[in-house]
Amino acid sequence: MFRHVIKQSAPRVLSEQDVKKSLPYVTQDGVIAQLIESLTGGPVMIAVSLAIGVSNALLGYLLALPFLCHLAQFPGMYVVERFRRRKWVVLFVSSPARLALVGVAFLLLFPKVQGASYWLAFFYTLRYFGAGFATSSWNSWMRDLVPQSILGVFFGNRYMYMVVAALGVSLLVASGLEWLPIPTSYFYIVLITAAICLVVYGFWVVGRIDEPKMAAAPENETFMQRFRMVFSDGNFLRLIVFLGCLNFSINLAVPFFTVYILEQLKLNLGLVLILTSFTQITSILVMRIWGAISDKFSNKSVLSVTVPLYVLSIFLFLFTDYPDPHPLTVPLLFLIYILVGLAQSGVTLASSNIALKLAPQGRASVYLSVNGIVTAVMAGTAPILGGLFADFFVGKELFFTFNWHTTLTNASFYVFGMKHWDFFFFFSSVLGFLCLTLLRRVREEGEVCEKIVISSFLSSFYRTISPAALSQRVYWYFWEKKQPVALVPNIAVPVNVPAARKK
Repeated sequence: MFRHVIKQSAPRVLSEQDVKKSLPYVTQDGVIAQLIESLTGGPVMIAVSLAIGVSNALLGYLLALPFLCHLAQFPGMYVVERFRRRKWVVLFVSSPARLALVGVAFLLLFPKVQGASYWLAFFYTLRYFGAGFATSSWNSWMRDLVPQSILGVFFGNRYMYMVVAALGVSLLVASGLEWLPIPTSYFYIVLITAAICLVVYGFWVVGRIDEPKMAAAPENETFMQRFRMVFSDGNFLRLIVFLGCLNFSINLAVPFFTVYILEQLKLNLGLVLILTSFTQITSILVMRIWGAISDKFSNKSVLSVTVPLYVLSIFLFLFTDYPDPHPLTVPLLFLIYILVGLAQSGVTLASSNIALKLAPQGRASVYLSVNGIVTAVMAGTAPILGGLFADFFVGKELFFTFNWHTTLTNASFYVFGMKHWDFFFFFSSVLGFLCLTLLRRVREEGEVCEKIVISSFLSSFYRTISPAALSQRVYWYFWEKKQPVALVPNIAVPVNVPAARKK
C-alpha cells in the first residue's frame, strides 16, 4: 500500500474524469477525519485526561490545542511553497501524526507511569500540530482540485456527512458509556483503537485523491515576498480582518453555553446533549441549501444572512433567565439551538469557501495559511479572555427597571438585566453586529441583497421538507433505483428521470 501511494502521489495535469474520480475520496476523508476527532477529541479527550489525572493548567492547554495547532500552518506553508508537493505533506505529516494516538492508548493501559500527564500532552500535541502543519497543503490542494462552479454544493454535502458522522458517534459513545459492562478506561481504549484503524484507512483514501500541478509561482519571488503580498491584497486583507473578528466575537460566548446551562440555569447534562443534537440535525437539513445558494449567488450573500442570525441566537440567551429561569426557558433554549444550527452551517461553509475562492491560484497556500493563522489566534484568544474574566463577573448584576411612585402605590417594573455569563453573551452580540460593517467592505462576485437570499432559502427549505418532495425522493430511490430529485429545486434543476434512463 505504501509503494502504491508513493507511485500515485506525484502531481500531474488532471482530466475531468480524474477530478470526478477523486471527489468522492475527498468526502470520505472528511468523514474519516470527523470520526477520528469524535472518537479521540472533545469530551473524550477531557475524559481521558481526567482518567490519567492531569492538572487543571494542563487540561486548559489540551483544550486550547485545536486552536493553537493552526499556528503550525506557517512552517507548513513554507514547506509546500518550497517543494510544491501538497499530497506528500498531507500523507507523510498528517497521517503519521495521528498515529500518536497509539501512545494515548498505552497511557490508558498504564496510567500510573511516571509523567503520564506530560506524555499525554506530548502525544496530543503531535496529533494536533501534525494536522495543523498539513492544513495549508490541504487547502491549497482543494483550491485547485474542486471546480469553482460546484464549490458550495460539494463542501456543503461533505460537511453534512461529517455532521451526520459526528452525531452518530456521539450517540454511540454515550450509549456505550451507559450500557457496556466494561471499565471506563477500557472503553476509552476501544475508542482510540477504532480511531487508529480509521487513520490507516484514511491514509489509503488520501492516496486515492489525485493532485493537480500547482500553478508556477514567479521565479523572482521569494517566500517572504509572497507572504507580504497577502497583506498588500486589500480585498483579501479585509476578509482576514472580518473572519478574525467574527471568530473572536463568537468564541467569546459559544464555548460557555454548556457552562451557563449547567451552572446558571441549573439544568442537567442530558438536556445539553439533546440540545446539541437539535443543532446538528438542523445543520444537516440546511447545509445543502446554503451550498447551493453560495454557488448561485456568492458566499458573502450567505454570510450577510447567517452572521446576524448567529449573533441573534447568542443574544437570545439573555432572555432565558428573565430575570430568573421561567416556564419558557427550555422552549427558548430549543429555539436558540435550532437557530444556531441554521446559522452555524452557513457561516462555517461560506467562511471557508470565500477564502478558497478569493485566494489567487498559485499563491493559495500562502493566502489560506495566513487566514487560518489569524483566525486561529483570534478564536483561541476569545475563550482564554472569557475564562480570565469569568471570575470578575461573579456576583455582579446590572438591571434596568421602571419605577412608579404615587401617594398610594410604589411599583417597580423589570425591563432588562444581566448577571455573570449574561455579560459575555451581550458583549459577544455587540461585537458580532459590528463585524457586519467589516463584511460589507469585502468584495465578491455575485453579491445580492439579503432579501433574495432569505427568499431562496425559505423556498428551498420548504420544498426540501415538504411531504411531496420526500415521498417523491423515496419513490424514485426504492422503486426506480434512480438518483432522487434534487433537494434544492429552486436553485438546482430537477433531474429528468425518463430522459436520464433513456441515455
